[in-house]
Amino acid sequence: MTSRKKFLIISLFIAFLTKVVGEFVHEVMGHGFFVLLFGGKIVNIHLSLLWPYELSYIRWSGNFMPWQQTWIAGGGILACFMVSGMLQALLLFNVAEDWRLSTPLLWLAFWTFLNPTGYLIIGGVKPFGDVATLIADSVLTQQSSLLMGLIIFFAAFLSLSKILMTQLTIKSIVKSIKELRLSLALFWSTIPIVTTITCLGMKLPLPYLQIFTVLSLVPLPAAVLAPNFLQPNNIPTN
Repeated sequence: MTSRKKFLIISLFIAFLTKVVGEFVHEVMGHGFFVLLFGGKIVNIHLSLLWPYELSYIRWSGNFMPWQQTWIAGGGILACFMVSGMLQALLLFNVAEDWRLSTPLLWLAFWTFLNPTGYLIIGGVKPFGDVATLIADSVLTQQSSLLMGLIIFFAAFLSLSKILMTQLTIKSIVKSIKELRLSLALFWSTIPIVTTITCLGMKLPLPYLQIFTVLSLVPLPAAVLAPNFLQPNNIPTN
């Protein structure tokens, strides 16, 4: 049995570290990979410890065809989704049973899901960054970006919630359904926190801040209800 205090402290530390790794996936494994693939050169990489208040970025040089520029622009979103999908699949099949391994994988899966999904949802309402480029290239529209982001968010919400529930119950970190609901709500409270910081960092007008705040709060009641339909095992109902 793992101490809840120990688990929480280590989990928060890992969350910060994997947040930076998630930025590496987006900028280097995503944008940077396609830059090098198409014969370009990476000039500068900045991974912000303050993300999401301050965005990370990568600078490159080279002569690219329009279709290559599109792949470069979408590379960060694509790489993050691929990494998150693979990690979630591994965790759902309990490939990593030790919590000291599964916890970093869970947080990395979370950040690499949240990064591009946030781009799609926020960009669907107010285009910016990679999404604005993809819309300009007619790869996305605001409507398709928003719809895609919401669908992926819903699927990942179910998957990550199930993974977290498995971690918490197998290691007996929670001992009741009430504690499990609280743990899920605390985990998904990351969404409104990150959303608010992102909006402040982008200096969005108040109406946008209000819209995104309301959207970001939806996962919290959903997290409380998640054990009702995700069927946690070995948890007493009291």
